Amino acid sequence: MWNVIILKIIGIMFVILIFLLIMVIFTKLKIDCTYKFESKDQWATIQMKAVFGLIRYRIKIPSEKINRQKKQAEHEEKEMNGMVQETGKDGLSSLEPIKQLLPHLDEMYKVLKSILKKLQIIQFEWKSAIGTGNAASTAIACGVGWTLKGNVIGVISHYFTLKVNPDLQITPVFNHFASQTYLRCMIQMRIGHAILAGIKLLKYWRQISEAYADYKTMQTESNRGDQSI
Repeated sequence: MWNVIILKIIGIMFVILIFLLIMVIFTKLKIDCTYKFESKDQWATIQMKAVFGLIRYRIKIPSEKINRQKKQAEHEEKEMNGMVQETGKDGLSSLEPIKQLLPHLDEMYKVLKSILKKLQIIQFEWKSAIGTGNAASTAIACGVGWTLKGNVIGVISHYFTLKVNPDLQITPVFNHFASQTYLRCMIQMRIGHAILAGIKLLKYWRQISEAYADYKTMQTESNRGDQSI
């Protein structure tokens, strides 16, 4: 008697777990990214919502951290340029590992592109204010800004699924200098797709790591052979 009751309870719990798992897999994950830039301040926020808003996670990046990351990126770029100039022709040999990894990188690019197409952009706002203090140069700067925004939207629509018409605005400021930007992008995808995407990317990343390790092993053995001769 008790065995039957216990088995029924276990069966009910198993069904509930399966139902919850299916619900989570087909639930949509929403990622809300916001970036604001002004002449004296800038910040960014990333907020993720899932399971009908029951699960929330929010990250705010202050201007100090953004500036620190920019300086670090500029420093690394300068170091890389210096290394390229110093190595000269020898620097071409450093591209050999990339040649070995190109087939894997090509497959990973195809997988990544198919994953990005499953990301749906359900909100996109990009509002800017541009001013140089001169009417002619302000008009030119605004024209460049519209060209830049058009190119960015073209790239986004190529790689992502754009579900809305982007809200693009540029306000010219003719009487004083102004540089302001407000960017908000909301992306959604199913959690099941996110899990499969993570598994696929992990698989190809392991293949790239193994191929690179094999290349380094071959190079080490080749160098040892040259030294023995």
